[in-house]
Amino acid sequence: MTQERGGVLIVDDDRTNRMMVTYKLEISGVHVVAAESGQEALSIMREEPFDVVLLDILMPQMDGYTTLELMKGDPALRDTPVVMISQLDEIDSVIRCLELGAEDYLPKPLNSILLMARINAILLGKRLTEMQQDYDHQLGLLTEALKAARNNAFEPDSLQPIADRSDRLGECARTMQQVIPSVSRQTTSSGLTAPSRPAPSPTHD
Repeated sequence: MTQERGGVLIVDDDRTNRMMVTYKLEISGVHVVAAESGQEALSIMREEPFDVVLLDILMPQMDGYTTLELMKGDPALRDTPVVMISQLDEIDSVIRCLELGAEDYLPKPLNSILLMARINAILLGKRLTEMQQDYDHQLGLLTEALKAARNNAFEPDSLQPIADRSDRLGECARTMQQVIPSVSRQTTSSGLTAPSRPAPSPTHD
């Protein structure tokens, strides 16, 4: 994972824990930013995007539960995955974190292998969701282009961002750029026009 992706924010009031987790992640190539309180974490997140937040539960002033609730209530932060970390191992604490919207719960001291496995799993799910959203958006643009073609308003350049892709969507867009103008020219030269919609039947009171 690179800094371009946003990285990981570790939120823990214990300086030693922050340093240990930061070290464990950075040696694995992860970009890490640390915050010592929930208030500081919220301020940082509003200025910089993160892929994952590691949030301690037991902190003074604003604990992890409150910080998590505020994150999930903020439209700009609610989709950021959160993994709660704590020395608490009561099942009630785990359930509360999950009910508040946390992705997972890891006990302290953190196991490096387990920590990276959870982070990688969350990042993979996040990437797949982003890819699906992008795919759906591109399909929507292709659909709009087909509607425009029916009204003789198709602009080949409108599909260029999709046509630049190297996948099947890009192939589809390039084909549409070639075929639709050709069909339109043939229709025009043959004197054919697109079928018009029938006029609505008159209504009788």
